[in-house]
Amino acid sequence: MLSRKWQNSDKSYQQGQEAFDREAMGKRTSSHHPQDSDEDEDSSVELVNVDFEFFDPKEDDFHGVKALLRSFLDDISWDIGGFVDIILGQPTVGTVIKTGEDESPLGVITVLNLGRYKGKSCLLNIYDFLKKNVPNCMEIEAVFNDYPDTVGLLVSERLVNIPEELAPPLYKGLLDEVSWATEDEPTEALRDSFKFKQYLIISRIFQQLPKKKKKKKMKKMKLTKVSKQKESEATECAETNGEEVAGELIYLKPEDELLHELSQWSYMFPANSQAAATSEVQGLKQFRLIMLVDAKGMGLFRSRFCQIE
Repeated sequence: MLSRKWQNSDKSYQQGQEAFDREAMGKRTSSHHPQDSDEDEDSSVELVNVDFEFFDPKEDDFHGVKALLRSFLDDISWDIGGFVDIILGQPTVGTVIKTGEDESPLGVITVLNLGRYKGKSCLLNIYDFLKKNVPNCMEIEAVFNDYPDTVGLLVSERLVNIPEELAPPLYKGLLDEVSWATEDEPTEALRDSFKFKQYLIISRIFQQLPKKKKKKKMKKMKLTKVSKQKESEATECAETNGEEVAGELIYLKPEDELLHELSQWSYMFPANSQAAATSEVQGLKQFRLIMLVDAKGMGLFRSRFCQIE
């Protein structure tokens, strides 16, 4: 552990959430108030305070982190255990969110050097996953094969009911740790491995299911490349009959919208998982969002997103 981390950043940051109720934690309770009239008698949700703390990843977090990453590559079979081992083996850069030191992780964030771990089977699985879903993509080929030593794979997964207010300090802490690691790691090779010029991000996004129109419709998206474009440009428009108009893009995590805006390039393709199929029943289609953000863009992201009062 880097002692400097604890001198400069309070990683035991606590976020009291009065609005984080028992229902969100799967513990819904009902209370009855006799003084209320019969017309006003109904169930109410008891609100509780939950303290979220930031910790360095450790071996005991293996199963919790693995559960958080179970859909990182949709439903394919891959070396997720090896991937978790790499994350837990890099405690100086990375954070897990818990409600107590001995509790199971509710979120994880880290950044891994692609060149440093390129021989690991889990990184090869990630490369194959992207190649399969974004075929003939020279940008992805370049990231993994031409300059992997300067690219960081930014991994950020957390439960959907984790308060959004945790995201800014979470990212600020990560970027602080990356900066400190370039000075404090014990060897030059390790220090250099954190001097990232670009960040690769594998995330997910939702889109409202298309609405049919009689005359104008949008071409069904199988693979879309987006390069600093608005969401209205995320699909290819066609002036033909019998096609569909794509719905609004919905970002699952607040940081992804800004990262998408600042990215050098990005790709979207339909997610292939049981969760994706379930979301379609709810009127949404799930896509995977692949983004590359350079160091300058990440600096802008920090200044705009990581403002903590």
